[in-house]
Amino acid sequence: MEINRSSITISEIRDMWHRKELIVNKNYQRSASVWPEAARTYLVDTILNSYVVPKVYFYQVYDKTRKKVIREIVDGQQRLTTILSYLENEFRLTSRSAKFEGKKFDDLSDEQQQAYLTYSIEVDIIYSAEQSDLLAMFTRMNAYTAPLNPAEKRHAQFEGPFKWFILEANATMGSRFVKLGIFTSKQSIRMQDAEFLTELAIVLDNGITNKSEKALSDIYKKYDKEFLHESEYHQKIGEFLELLDGDFLPLRDTFLMKGYVCHSLFCALMQKKYGIPGGDELQIATNGVFYNDLQTTLNNLSKLAEAHELHATDGQYAEYVEACLSTTHRIKQRQTRTRWIGNALI
Repeated sequence: MEINRSSITISEIRDMWHRKELIVNKNYQRSASVWPEAARTYLVDTILNSYVVPKVYFYQVYDKTRKKVIREIVDGQQRLTTILSYLENEFRLTSRSAKFEGKKFDDLSDEQQQAYLTYSIEVDIIYSAEQSDLLAMFTRMNAYTAPLNPAEKRHAQFEGPFKWFILEANATMGSRFVKLGIFTSKQSIRMQDAEFLTELAIVLDNGITNKSEKALSDIYKKYDKEFLHESEYHQKIGEFLELLDGDFLPLRDTFLMKGYVCHSLFCALMQKKYGIPGGDELQIATNGVFYNDLQTTLNNLSKLAEAHELHATDGQYAEYVEACLSTTHRIKQRQTRTRWIGNALI
């Protein structure tokens, strides 16, 4: 078996497809169901913004009947058919594309069309291989792939509007989590930031709950067909991150930026300004603002963070610290932290 690693433009893919020199290998591809609009838009938007898409795999064979060389798509069918469908003006881009919403291919400028047609995709072309060789190759590739964690499994399982809301939010907001020290780059790659965004959405939807894989999956299921709260949730989560990266930036290197504490900070801020489901139990008055006195608020929050860092379980903030040190994702601990943080917002 031989492999030639190269690249191919969308224009070249289109020409090969029309000449029937590029076909689908049904032995390796799943049924050719059409991707949902959000997924198709996300891919095309990736190309129009010159970001990288995953490589595709072709198997080169000789068609004796036609007396010509053809290439079978071994991996990448959905990507390539979506790319070609857009080129044929078969769908418009949805609001998932901030720059190109509502546009078919013919609606793009000449320069944008040229950029799309000349966009290059990495391709591995496999020669001189039996079917068993191809199966062995992909088995080995999968063997070296890290097992999917729960967050990655959810994004593989669901295709509805909530999944794409999380992906879009993470694309626009996720880098801030690393900048603020809430997650490491490695954690971000494994979608821990996307899981955190999902948890923030759960707060807006259901209030403070225990963290569980079931709860995380349930919100994907709930909004797998329709998600009417998208604009509202995006705005509120965006406000929170703007605050962390703005007025609250002095707290960046404190224990308040630990993921589970940051979750409670979000709960307190949302209850303070908007109210959250079940928020009455928190004894945090909702008054339409996050705080009135920034400096006093920062001082109060810094004291909580310092007590947590020192494990001060016998001082003024003992109850708060205890709620930070064990079973941190349980509802009782979350409510306790949120109440203390809420009372610090002056």
